[in-house]
Amino acid sequence: LGNSSETVINALLAGLQDDDYFVRWRAADALGKLGNSSETVVSALLARLKDDESLVRWRAADALGKLGNSSETVINALLAGLQDDESLVGWRAAEALGNLGNSSETVINALLAGLQDDDSFVRESAAEALGKLGNSSETVINALLAGLQDDDSFVRESAAEALGKLGNSSETVINALLAGLQDDDSFVRESAAEALGKLGNSSETVINALLAGFEHDDYFVRWKAAEALGKLGNSSKTVVNALLAGLKDDESLVRWKAAEALGNLGKTSNHVLPTVIEWIEQHQDSDYLGSGIDALWDLVVGRE
Repeated sequence: LGNSSETVINALLAGLQDDDYFVRWRAADALGKLGNSSETVVSALLARLKDDESLVRWRAADALGKLGNSSETVINALLAGLQDDESLVGWRAAEALGNLGNSSETVINALLAGLQDDDSFVRESAAEALGKLGNSSETVINALLAGLQDDDSFVRESAAEALGKLGNSSETVINALLAGLQDDDSFVRESAAEALGKLGNSSETVINALLAGFEHDDYFVRWKAAEALGKLGNSSKTVVNALLAGLKDDESLVRWKAAEALGNLGKTSNHVLPTVIEWIEQHQDSDYLGSGIDALWDLVVGRE
């Protein structure tokens, strides 16, 4: 209920000492949500990182990641959690480290080691954390590029997402993400498209690959391709026509993103607005007229 009064906090701290591990687990979970990062709360959660039950250790790591205390004591405890025998604990410890923003060499090296963990959940979480911490060194980038080749699709997805956040738009990274657009897993393809949009490379090769993605059977891929095209600033007739076609997509999410993309491109290109108006005039009796109006609205008013 969000009540973080002293009475509630004390009750939850007592719950961390309960004989029933399920009570300890729930108490740790609640403390993470209530935002009280006092020394007493943090110390109690640190103690639960050594609980006999892995589910309690998992929740304690998760809670510490939410409370924002990035002291040396907390970081060291989470680094130890990365080595836990239970993968769920290592997974949450990696996630917590990413949330706390400590990008020291020790943390980065531990997360790089996590990318080599036998458990895919740990590898996935390590990749995600590296994307959040902003270290775009050659070592990190190369490790994430290797993650794009991981046997587990969730790891590949997190690696692509992380590469999109780190801002390295080298030819090697772009080519790897372009290859990701052909991945067998739709979520990997989606993350690769999103990453390409963030990295700002609007070369003909990238644009053509995203246009191809806009024709994909998976509407999530079409959605992310439209979003990326809207960010990259290429307002060629080919791109604009593809996005106009997207206004008639079977999926409303794709239509919405196509409209938004046209709105973005119209901020820097004068020819987009009259092209959209012409499209609306030609589709007065269409079931998709609303999508054109959405695009017009984005062009004239903008979207919050």
